[in-house]
Amino acid sequence: MQEIVLETPYRFIPPTRGRIWPAILPLALGPVMRRGYGVTGHEVRGAEKLRRSLDAGHGIVLAGTHSRPCDPLACGWVTRAVHHPFYCMASWHTFMGAKLARFLIRRCGAYSIYREGADHASLNFTVDMLVQAERPVVIFAEGSVSRTNDRVAPLLDGMSFVARMAAKRGAKATPVRQVVIHPMVFKYFFQGDLEKALGPIAERLEARLGLATGGGSILTRARRLESALLALREKEYFGAVQDEGPEPVSGDRAARLFEHIVAPLEGEWSAREGRSDGPYARIQTLRSLILPDIAAGKLAAEELTRRRKQLADLYIAQSLACHPPNCLEGESTPEQIVEAIERIEEDLTDVVTPIGPQYLVIEVGDAVAVDSARQRGVREDPLVATVHRQLTELLQGIARPK
Repeated sequence: MQEIVLETPYRFIPPTRGRIWPAILPLALGPVMRRGYGVTGHEVRGAEKLRRSLDAGHGIVLAGTHSRPCDPLACGWVTRAVHHPFYCMASWHTFMGAKLARFLIRRCGAYSIYREGADHASLNFTVDMLVQAERPVVIFAEGSVSRTNDRVAPLLDGMSFVARMAAKRGAKATPVRQVVIHPMVFKYFFQGDLEKALGPIAERLEARLGLATGGGSILTRARRLESALLALREKEYFGAVQDEGPEPVSGDRAARLFEHIVAPLEGEWSAREGRSDGPYARIQTLRSLILPDIAAGKLAAEELTRRRKQLADLYIAQSLACHPPNCLEGESTPEQIVEAIERIEEDLTDVVTPIGPQYLVIEVGDAVAVDSARQRGVREDPLVATVHRQLTELLQGIARPK
C-alpha cells in the first residue's frame, strides 16, 4: 500500500516562486518522461487559447484530467508552449518523498493541499495567486490519478470554490480581475507492440496470482488477470468469489465490492448526507473523519488499529474505483489494455513498469468565465458541470495520431 495518507500533523508547503527553475526544468522533461513513463513524443494543442487569457491579465485555473502520475510533469511542455510558468496544487503526500524530489517539485511551482481536512493556507494561497494573476494554477479536479485515459471522473467542487472566491475578490480589485477556467486534457496513445511490451509484465503478474503463465492474446491475459485480482479482493471482503465465469463483468464486480467496503463506513461515520456521489469524494470525506484523531495522537491502541484498518480498506476501495465498467469487454483499445495491466501491477506491487512507446496529446480548451455567485438550491454546481462536459468533449475529440 502506497503511503498516500499521512498520520502526522499537516503543514502547508509553499512553492518556490522564482522563475529560473520553471524555465530550466522543462528542458530535461523529454528524457525523464521517456525513461520514467514511456512517453516518447508529445504535442500541445490550444496553447493560443491560454496565451490569450494570459495576455488579457486574467486569473487562470487550468482544470486538468489526471489519468497518469506524470501529468503534472507534462505540464512543463505547456509552460514552454505559452512561455509562462504555472503553479500546481499537489497532494501533501507527494512532498514527503526523497529530498531531491521535494526540492524539484517545489521549484516547478507545486504547493501542497491537504485533502483529508481543512487547508486554509493552501486555499488562501490559490485565491491570492488568481487575484494577482501571478501564474495560472493547475488543479487536477478529479482528485486522484484515475488510470483511465478516455473518460473524466466526477470532479471535486474545490476547484469551483476557489475560483469563485477569487472571482469575488477580483471583481473588487483595482484593476478588476476576471477569473477563468481552462479545461486541459492529457491523452496518451500507445504506439508499440502490445504483446512485446506487456507480455513480460503479464507473466510476472500471472505468477504472483498463481495463474498459468502465457496462453492467449494479451487482451485475454489482461481479462484473466483482472478477474483473478478481483477474486482475491472478493475472498478477502465477501469470503467467496462473486459471479465467477468465463467472461465476468469486472467493472460491475468492482463497483459492488466498492459499495461493500465504503457504504458501512459511511453509515458508521454519517458521511453520506449532502455529499457528492463521486467515488473519490466519498473516500475523501471518510478519510477526513477518520484521520484527524490519528494525526493528533488521541487514540488508544485498539481504536488506532481499527481506524488504520479502515484507512487500508479505503485504499483498496480507491483502487477499485479505477476499474471502469466493461473496459476490457469487446474490442478494447490498446490504451485500455495498457491501463488494465498498469492498474493490476500497481495494486499488487505499488509500482508501475514504464510501458512505451507512448505519444501524449495535451489540449487546452476555451476559457470558461467564472461568476462569483453560485445558484442556490441546485444539487450539481453548474460551473463544475460545464468544465466536466468540456473536458469530456476535448478527450472524445482527440483522434489517434497517424
